[in-house]
Amino acid sequence: MTEPANLETPHVETLGVAPVPDRDRTMRPGMLFLIWALASASATTPVVGLLLHGIGLWNFTLIVLFATIIGLIPAVLLAHMGRQVPIISMVMARRTFGIGGATLLAILYTIVGAGWFGLNTDVGGSILDTLFPGFGMLWYIVLGALQITLVFFGMEMLEKFYKYTALLFLLCYAVLAYYLFTQHAVVLPAVTKAVNWGKDIDLILSFSLLSWAYDFSTVTRFCTPIENKETKLRSFKYAIAPSAGVMSAVFFMGILGMVAMQMTGDWNIALLGKNLPFWGEVSAIGVILAIAHTNAMNLYPAVTKLLAVINVAGKPHRFMQPAIVILLGVFATLLAIAGILNLIEGFLSMLGSLLFPFSFILVIDWFHGKHYNDAISLFYQRAHTLTDYFLWPAPWALGVLIFGIILAQLGVLITPALIHILPWQVCSALMTAVIYYSGLRVMEQRVQRRKMA
Repeated sequence: MTEPANLETPHVETLGVAPVPDRDRTMRPGMLFLIWALASASATTPVVGLLLHGIGLWNFTLIVLFATIIGLIPAVLLAHMGRQVPIISMVMARRTFGIGGATLLAILYTIVGAGWFGLNTDVGGSILDTLFPGFGMLWYIVLGALQITLVFFGMEMLEKFYKYTALLFLLCYAVLAYYLFTQHAVVLPAVTKAVNWGKDIDLILSFSLLSWAYDFSTVTRFCTPIENKETKLRSFKYAIAPSAGVMSAVFFMGILGMVAMQMTGDWNIALLGKNLPFWGEVSAIGVILAIAHTNAMNLYPAVTKLLAVINVAGKPHRFMQPAIVILLGVFATLLAIAGILNLIEGFLSMLGSLLFPFSFILVIDWFHGKHYNDAISLFYQRAHTLTDYFLWPAPWALGVLIFGIILAQLGVLITPALIHILPWQVCSALMTAVIYYSGLRVMEQRVQRRKMA
């Protein structure tokens, strides 16, 4: 078992994937909301205005509302799981997908986190290159280095960073919005094309709630432990705070992107800074804070996932976490330099296929198997044989997950008409979850009959 680690130095987090000690679990619902709101309020988030250009503000509002309702239950449960057992999701997944399956998935989702980091750094680099041309790749390197440094110091430093930069972030966007509405003719987004409800809801969920939800426990594990006398209201605040933060940011930043797209022809409001007075230019630079806010919550969980992979082979060195931050951050920065932003639509589609069924299966197995009552040592067991890597229900969970991923990708061929109405990636994930649960029940009934025979 991996022993609970201390944050042995006040500056560099070396916790790794060990359970968070109770003395370090001090985060409150307000800070939890702030972290996820600022993580979601990226300078990339207004790109929704480009991806959904032409559907109108009212339809966009409905899509965000429907997406929130659809994704809320699994997101709330995943957030609650981190308070039940203070470990990251990819360690939780070992009880469902087996040590081997969870390790393979951790590698895959590490790459996903690095991809998000690259997307946002690409946007930040383009902003700086527009404001101060001639430096090219240097801006990407500078941005990458600054963000890597921030995550290097861990969650304790990230809490302070979010807390003290939140107001500055809001002021920067307020200044840019002021110049947008005073220097351009006000034209609100109108409906110019039919709304593809199913695909657009999937897009929003892939961009926001269900792409973040499986990482909620990575942060909620730092929240105050659940007390026996804790009120239901207080417990609900902790569970709902991440979802509320993510979706409120997507809603307001999405509207800003749509309005900017309609009025200027560009979704990226920060690019206005090149033609603005001094304070407008300063605010455009300040938007880089949004890049750091989001990428901290892309790189930090990605680092913990890679540490979970290393943890399988043995207890990592105390300073393995800061070393992984540097290596993974450099890789993600290289993705930005390579222009990963050009692949954003395909990237988001892939996210839904990979993350939705995984999250649904994990939630069902966690509560059906009552893993919140398991001894923490069970999550850190070593595998000595090949069979140990894929103990039940790992074969079933991995098989159903693969089926769910394929089903999501084949949606266009299977139901070309329905996907205009229903969010096929969510529907396929729900079907995957039902199949998984049904298989568990059938196996349990067989075991019971054998015992009675």
